[in-house]
Amino acid sequence: MCGYLACWVETLRHWVAVMTVAGLYGCTSLGSATLDRDRLDFTQAVANSWKQQTLLNIVKLRYADTPIFVDVGQVISGYEVEGTFSAGGSVGNKTAPGALGDFLNLGASGRYLERPTITYVPLTGSQFIRTLMTPIPPIRLFELIEAGWAIDVLFHACVQSVNGLSNARAGGLARPPDPEFISLLKSLRRIQESGAIGMAITPEKENKGEGFVMFFPTKNVPPAIEEEREQVKRLLRLNPDKTEFRVIYGAAPEQDDVVALHTRSAFQILIELGSHVQVPDEHMREHRAYPPAKVLSEGQEAFPPLVRILSSTSRPAEAFAAVRYNDLWFWIDGRDLRSKGAFTFLLVLMTLSETGEKGPSPILTIRAN
Repeated sequence: MCGYLACWVETLRHWVAVMTVAGLYGCTSLGSATLDRDRLDFTQAVANSWKQQTLLNIVKLRYADTPIFVDVGQVISGYEVEGTFSAGGSVGNKTAPGALGDFLNLGASGRYLERPTITYVPLTGSQFIRTLMTPIPPIRLFELIEAGWAIDVLFHACVQSVNGLSNARAGGLARPPDPEFISLLKSLRRIQESGAIGMAITPEKENKGEGFVMFFPTKNVPPAIEEEREQVKRLLRLNPDKTEFRVIYGAAPEQDDVVALHTRSAFQILIELGSHVQVPDEHMREHRAYPPAKVLSEGQEAFPPLVRILSSTSRPAEAFAAVRYNDLWFWIDGRDLRSKGAFTFLLVLMTLSETGEKGPSPILTIRAN
């Protein structure tokens, strides 16, 4: 009997040791094992949510509906692992009448819990004004131009007018762009591709801050590009003898060495993109949605839409972003590279319009044990 007892005790020690090592291993590796997965999963989820929210608000603006923006304030993901182990048995005399014999009971149980907590912050008040209603500073646009972004796409999306030449306007006061505005953008694009345009930061004595100028280098400029630059000066009514021009935010300037950019806010850009949303004809006849973007007269050059947002009654199979609204599906085709690029660029631009003190960034907190 003592031999049986010693065997059971040894077996019990073995199982306890195994469970203890397994438990300690799980506790020490849980956080590191889930870090990569959680970080990537939450990043992808936030990105998809951001795209869908922006697309939905673009569609709602086409239907004169109220846009609502909600930011992710904080992400807290907690994990809990519990485990129990039990063992029991009895030692008896098998030769005694009615004896049940020797037996040993082993048991184990465990529980894994994951409790993610996500807080949302509605975009209201001063934060709404900073993020959506503040015009994009002109210097931010030229910084993107210096980084290699196409100047015609930037001006098409973000500039309402430059020295009095007006871009298209969407919404209730829809109007087509000035033909001269289109010509200006095409010339600026050709000049940019040649490298014959630049930007320089200069001290601004009047405002005791930094200003910047747009300049045209004078060396090694091909004759065709020189003609384009003269065209730009004529369209903007700039001094033809100067090569440097101060850039400001505002309407048409009084000086002939100033380029005044009336930039759009993120909200204005959303309205402009909304004019390109495909809506059913009956919605237009019933005045449920704003009219589409106005186009130039026949024979005049125009830019293609910044983004194409399609609609149908069934869920799309190939969608970069898709939302459901008014019993319809609205989406951007995953194979439409131009629309995807413009939409992603819009998300970047929305961050450029923020000014003043910013709130805390989203925090991801993961409990490791």
